[in-house]
Amino acid sequence: MIVVVSVAYFAFQQPNTVQIRFAGIVLSVELATTQAEQERGLSGRNSMPADHGMLFIFGAQGNWSFWMYEMKFPLDIIWFNSNRQVVFIEQNLEPCTPNECPTFTPNANAMYVLEVNAGFVTAHDVSMGDVFTFVLP
Repeated sequence: MIVVVSVAYFAFQQPNTVQIRFAGIVLSVELATTQAEQERGLSGRNSMPADHGMLFIFGAQGNWSFWMYEMKFPLDIIWFNSNRQVVFIEQNLEPCTPNECPTFTPNANAMYVLEVNAGFVTAHDVSMGDVFTFVLP
């Protein structure tokens, strides 16, 4: 019985990841679909591989705000509408301090938000209207 519990616990701890095609490359993205996953985000991690990201999926379009609370490395954050088109971009966001931690809010409604390493937007020439697609297995 202990083995079953530990196996179930280990399986529960594995991130839910998928691949998306965006900006001419395939990214492995961890999905953040629950409120707990979305609140935790990438905070507390020391780094992320260059071809990875975190994709936040919300149940409806809205002005979803983000901040760099407890982050240890800089990010680019990209907001997408329900058609998976880029509607807003923030680049090179540095981790915040306990005394100053601004929030970043898009000027358009979004349903998906992608966090990638800082520099991704520039390196891959991401622009408004670009679209991501899910890569099916």
